[in-house]
Amino acid sequence: MDRTVDDLPSPRAKFAGNPHVSGRDGGQNLNLHQFARDGVVLLGHLQGVSHGDRLHLAPDLPDSLAKADAWEAQLTGQIDRYIVQNGIDAPPETLPVLRDGYEADEITNLSLRTAEITTVVWAMGYSFDFGIVKLPLPVVDGDGFPIQQLGVAEYPGLYFVGMPWMPKWKSGLFMGVGESAEHIAEQIALR
Repeated sequence: MDRTVDDLPSPRAKFAGNPHVSGRDGGQNLNLHQFARDGVVLLGHLQGVSHGDRLHLAPDLPDSLAKADAWEAQLTGQIDRYIVQNGIDAPPETLPVLRDGYEADEITNLSLRTAEITTVVWAMGYSFDFGIVKLPLPVVDGDGFPIQQLGVAEYPGLYFVGMPWMPKWKSGLFMGVGESAEHIAEQIALR
């Protein structure tokens, strides 16, 4: 959680999503395959809508699941290496090997009416948009990430907080945002 942008394989990696995890009951991962096992219908990316209620979905669910599985394995490996390198006495973690999502039927067209879906909550695909900030200096770099040092922009009075990789991965998570907010509050007080 203390990794910085310098630890990433490329600057674009800072746009990768955060893991689906929960602190409930001591902490657990929110595995997409477990969702499928529990009856959640997993879908590919939304490509469009027609006739007001028909969703057109990409046939990319297996690719998305493979990326999520690879990410989980990578993160678990990093945690395990950290435990060993720091001599931490921790019980071994064995992640369940689930494949239920891969067995799901690929749905590429879905009628909300036929499926009796009456409510849709759009909570996906978030991206940064700093278009509202109009200043004489550039606010973002070529990738669309804020130009800043530890959350402090070059433009006097402009600060960023609550985003991952400012300066650490955890800076955009509840467990780390306080550290970043404290630094920004100190910088504001100094100016």
